[in-house]
Amino acid sequence: MSPSRVPDRRTYDITRFGLSDMVRTAADLRRLAELAPDFPSAARAVVTRLQECFTDVGGPVLPLVRLLTIRTGAEVSMDPATKYLVLEAGTESPDPRVRALPPADEFESMPMMAAMTREFGLTPEDILNGSGDSNGFGVFHVPVAHGSRYIKDQALVIEHDIASVLGFGGVLPGGTPFAVVLYSRVPIPASTAEQFTAVAIGLRVGLLAHGAGVPAERDALRQHLTTLEQASRDQATALEEAIEQLRAAADLVDTLQVVGRRLTAQLDLDALVQDATDAATKATGAAFGAFFYNLIDSYGESYTLFTLSGVPREAFEKFPMPRNTKVFAQTFNGVGTMRSPNITADYRYGDNPPYHGMPEGHLPVCSYLAVPVVSPSSGEVLGGFFFGHPEPDQFTQRHEQLAEGIAGYSAIALDNARLFSRQRSMATELARSMLPTIPATPGLRVLSRYLPAATGAEVGGDWFDVVSLPVGRTAFIIGDVAGRGVSAAAVMGQIRTAVRSYALLDLPPSEVLRNTSELAMATPDADFITCLYAVHDPADGTLTFSSAGHPPAVYVSPEGASSLIGQTLGMPLGVGTTFAQRQIEFPVGARLVLYTDGLVETRNGYLNEGIDAFAEAVRQMPADGEALDALIARMTAGEHADDVALLYVRNEGNNRRVSTLVLDTTPDAAARARSFTSEHLELWGLTALTDRAVTITSELVTNAIKHTGTPAVLRLHADARRLSIDVSDHGSTQPRTLPAALDDEHHRGLHIVESFATRWGTRATHDGKLVWAEIALPRRS
Repeated sequence: MSPSRVPDRRTYDITRFGLSDMVRTAADLRRLAELAPDFPSAARAVVTRLQECFTDVGGPVLPLVRLLTIRTGAEVSMDPATKYLVLEAGTESPDPRVRALPPADEFESMPMMAAMTREFGLTPEDILNGSGDSNGFGVFHVPVAHGSRYIKDQALVIEHDIASVLGFGGVLPGGTPFAVVLYSRVPIPASTAEQFTAVAIGLRVGLLAHGAGVPAERDALRQHLTTLEQASRDQATALEEAIEQLRAAADLVDTLQVVGRRLTAQLDLDALVQDATDAATKATGAAFGAFFYNLIDSYGESYTLFTLSGVPREAFEKFPMPRNTKVFAQTFNGVGTMRSPNITADYRYGDNPPYHGMPEGHLPVCSYLAVPVVSPSSGEVLGGFFFGHPEPDQFTQRHEQLAEGIAGYSAIALDNARLFSRQRSMATELARSMLPTIPATPGLRVLSRYLPAATGAEVGGDWFDVVSLPVGRTAFIIGDVAGRGVSAAAVMGQIRTAVRSYALLDLPPSEVLRNTSELAMATPDADFITCLYAVHDPADGTLTFSSAGHPPAVYVSPEGASSLIGQTLGMPLGVGTTFAQRQIEFPVGARLVLYTDGLVETRNGYLNEGIDAFAEAVRQMPADGEALDALIARMTAGEHADDVALLYVRNEGNNRRVSTLVLDTTPDAAARARSFTSEHLELWGLTALTDRAVTITSELVTNAIKHTGTPAVLRLHADARRLSIDVSDHGSTQPRTLPAALDDEHHRGLHIVESFATRWGTRATHDGKLVWAEIALPRRS
């Protein structure tokens, strides 16, 4: 037997059975069949070889292989009038088994046999009568064996865990059909089944050696087929190599594109460097990988950090940062990639006096690959990737290309992330610098929060403010300028200043918004601004508010019932000119929450759903406000696309003392007011202020009754900081100080008030005006 006729002993993956595999298998089975002394031996050799040659990591994938023929009764020493299905060889039984074929009209009772008959181009009558095309061949594929109608013996499928079945064969000269059936525990793809047509032809030629009776024809056919096989094998091998190269190139591009898209979309620096390290280590097949990268802090100082992949961080924590040695210099200086099959044999290795080689306890490194990460825009070396493996010659040209590609994308992503981080820090700092300092508000617990948008680097137009007003009142303001960036921030600054200025003029909420809206109409880029303005008056326990298209505030009563206030009171600033005003009780224990829409915007865009959910969450939140951050985190899930501003107010009470006297227009009105003031200051322990307070009261009451001719209301109220005196009447004329001559007995009242009061002023009310004065209480030592 010549060496060329020795059958091939290699194995194949049945799930990736290619063209060259097909050629080799067909030739292998043909040789095995030819070399066998007889047909039964040939059948056994073919079955054994097929079971051996298809394997995976678990071993042979074909638990059952059968070679069957259809014989006459005379050939098997049985009824000559009957045709029989003969198991010539099978891996489950070395002995042949025989089964009579049914009549033609019952052939479908053997569904796999019937299907294969059709694949051979035969009919049941051809099989039973020994007629039909003697050159037929074909392949039959059952991709899913479980529950298939072609496999009646489902117990066999379950017993051997059969996933797919593949049959192939043909008709031998003389009309004898044969078929090989492969039962596989792994799925057989259609692409593999297609290759078995040629395998069927090769096996058929091999079986011609037994009983064909045409040696010359057979030899010529064999010679022709041998030549064809060799040519096909060579072409198939070349084709597969080319395809494999193209596939590798395509895989390289695909891998880099996937990694590149992921990295360049990542703006979180910590997540970016770890993702890049993991991706590069996996792509290169390294035992472990590291990424050393440089950052610059806010003081301009550069420092180096690192990430690891493939090993825990503890494995390197005891070692110092690598120095710019001869091995590392090529990477840290950005010279280029360094790949070594055995770094310990490199002349540069260990040349780092007083150190020689890796420090004690370092993971073993033989194969070495290092790639610099260089900014494409500035040319700055941003860092370097380092990969190691304890075995030699593990990194290939493809690994180097992958590492370089990932390093390139990492450089772009690092540039983007560092720029984004700087811009976001600047934007956040700008936004925070424009936020107010919350003043001390006796009797009120006021908490504020500002969260920049979770995405993007531009400052938004959200703001809040708290303004201390005369006689113990406090204004709470929240607003939102549409848009982002410097333009929105500039508009926000102007509008916030305007609202604060109008507030300090002691205008009613509706008037504050009206004046601000008129200013917005004349302000460039102030296109859409919402604002809610509320004033708390502790003397009468009220909250007066107006809104310019802003989301409603949440009010929670002392009993814990929540409601929304401020809806539909006016159009946004710069659009509307009329703003309704409402007033509600705001007793001790009540809570108020003002917010911007970034807190309540839901993913599906339904603002009302978010507002309702937020109102319920505020109602359930403990009144001390300590859970405010947790509430915001729950509402936004850390993914708010817009800025979030919030004010939380709780009336805790401050022991404010209030007393009111209604005065008519009788001549003794001023005297009664003076007496009322003296009595209450003595009662409150403020007798040190009696002279000043009585003088102020007398002047304010006299002016009110004299100039309006209508009754007035005197109100005294004191807290820990000040004594407040106010007189309200039904007159609309605002009082003002006028110069008085030395001999002028008039126009001196307000000058006296100004001299005795810490500050005084006036404001319009819904039915007249109110004139007030404050006397600061002495600070307690």
